Amino acid sequence: MNELAIRPMTSADVAAAAAVMESGGWRGRTPFLEWGLANPAIEQVVGELDGRIVSIGQGAINPAPQGSVGWVGSIFTDPTLRGRGYGRAITEEVCRRLEGAGCRTLALIASDLGRPIYTAMGFRIDAWYQIWEADTTAEEPRPPEATRLRPMTPGDVDRVGELDRRATGEDRRALLRELTENAWLLEDEDGCEVLGYLAQVHPENGTIVAPDPADAAFLLDLLRKRAHGRESMARAALVRPADGEIDPRARRMLAEAGWRPAFETPRMLRGPSIDWDPTLIWGVLSFAFG
Repeated sequence: MNELAIRPMTSADVAAAAAVMESGGWRGRTPFLEWGLANPAIEQVVGELDGRIVSIGQGAINPAPQGSVGWVGSIFTDPTLRGRGYGRAITEEVCRRLEGAGCRTLALIASDLGRPIYTAMGFRIDAWYQIWEADTTAEEPRPPEATRLRPMTPGDVDRVGELDRRATGEDRRALLRELTENAWLLEDEDGCEVLGYLAQVHPENGTIVAPDPADAAFLLDLLRKRAHGRESMARAALVRPADGEIDPRARRMLAEAGWRPAFETPRMLRGPSIDWDPTLIWGVLSFAFG
């Protein structure tokens, strides 16, 4: 293949990188790329061919008790140039940077196109995200009894991070701290206990963590309200073990609320497994960062 020159992304690259992604159907990525550049926990790289950006990749570094976890995401190559090894080259560079930063485990959510590449690179399927979709709504949901909803603030991140760590096995506070302008906290009416939260990078989906399904149902309704007025559907996510099934109670709850299963996509790991509790997870931050 022609030589792909890979380097860190800069703010001057955002427009060109977003245009390349849009050429393959990934629309509206400019705010996402700008957010990544501003976040110190995220690495973003571009691949150039003859001085033109043709490939993009991201990585996020989350501390964890068993060693930091590095998320590989947004691997994208100009559709007219696929099949030449550029996607694998950009993926390997992101992995190299994450491992150089001390990540023992690498994680990603694989597309059908990327899965054979990741398998060849030593990634294995850890679980499946089952994505559900629902129409948006203009109706403001009412919080469950004896709870209250309020915007998340930077001062809440440590408390929210404890709940998020129970669910993911990772310390994602560096990511969450940059999302407080688009995040909501559900707590008991005295403000003593965090019951769940919703934080968004994209309007149609967001990370939702809640131990109580009733609280999760409310936060999912909040997501549908937040996505109202946009062209896309709202998206939720349940986690299916690699060798098992999703809790039928969770499936029933979503179905009764008007959600419909759309597709499954694998979560893949390279390195030690992560000690997490996927039953607390009802939505993903993004397909780049789990």
